[in-house]
Amino acid sequence: MIEFTRAELSHFIIHYVGNKGLGEELTLSDTCFEFKDDFVKDTVLRYFQTPFKTDIYHKFKNKSAFNIHDVKALSEGIFESKKNFVQNSKDIAKHLYDQSTHAKIKGGEFYVCYFKDVLVDAELCDAIGVFKTENKETFLKVYQHMDNFEIDTDNGINLNKLDKGCLIYNTEQKKGYKMSIIDTNNKVAECALYWEVDFLNATLTENNYYHTNNFIESCRGFCEDILTTENNVTKQDKMMMLNKSASYFKERDDFKLKEFEKEVMVEPELIKAFKDYRKDFNDRLDLTAIDEFEVSPTAVKKNQKYMRSVVKLDKNFHVYIHGRHDYIERGYDEATGLKYYKLFYTNEE
Repeated sequence: MIEFTRAELSHFIIHYVGNKGLGEELTLSDTCFEFKDDFVKDTVLRYFQTPFKTDIYHKFKNKSAFNIHDVKALSEGIFESKKNFVQNSKDIAKHLYDQSTHAKIKGGEFYVCYFKDVLVDAELCDAIGVFKTENKETFLKVYQHMDNFEIDTDNGINLNKLDKGCLIYNTEQKKGYKMSIIDTNNKVAECALYWEVDFLNATLTENNYYHTNNFIESCRGFCEDILTTENNVTKQDKMMMLNKSASYFKERDDFKLKEFEKEVMVEPELIKAFKDYRKDFNDRLDLTAIDEFEVSPTAVKKNQKYMRSVVKLDKNFHVYIHGRHDYIERGYDEATGLKYYKLFYTNEE
């Protein structure tokens, strides 16, 4: 849990980071920005702070492929002394500019902030914020003039959508600092890792979210890769396994592998097949696996859309299976040469 109720903004500076690969400019400010209006200041802070509410944490990787002027080293310098805040913020902006080479990376305003007294999981600490706005939207402005109204347009930032952001908390320094990362413009495959990896050189922290997310992804992968018609597994049985796995995580606060195997997998052959798949899954992705952990509601919610029990029949029907798999029957009609599903139910809504 991250709270800003006691937080104070002590330093704030704005730069502009264009696309270096396209020859766009890097514009650096020489002084911190001073807010002359409390309403504007509160609005900006709310824009930066609101998205950071989950238990998804990152950390800097121990070994950096960059030189000494990477975000970790520059952040350490700011935490040690705010005297060089402006110069360190410039160096962070230069580092981001050096990573902005792909043609599809958008230029935008780049903000560096220093917050005092941010509450992170009940620990009070300072934090450095780095944010980038890439997208502008058109807004209508309506004016009343005497008895009539006038309408004009203007371009601005949508305060409900932070494009890119990162909060670096002054805690767990030896582990690579605790960090929160936001990136809502990572849909282009070539640029997906631009902010998190190329610029920040960050990786997920191994906490409850990390373990819950990894295990759910291994369950989904097992159902998609192993429980297939090629292996003589019907879609109905595959959906049942997805449904049981999803229900297990929704209904429990703590995960225990032995309990999961007993209640979800049940059959010894299935348990062994899943163990083999999970080991290969973790080895392939270099993941740390543990057999007991506290379930992260954030990870469960994030993966819900991937764990839906849906059978897609051609382009005509979608059958959603939420439970009672014994109430659905699959067959083949020789007269039409078509497959069918028969559904049994008590009430119709």
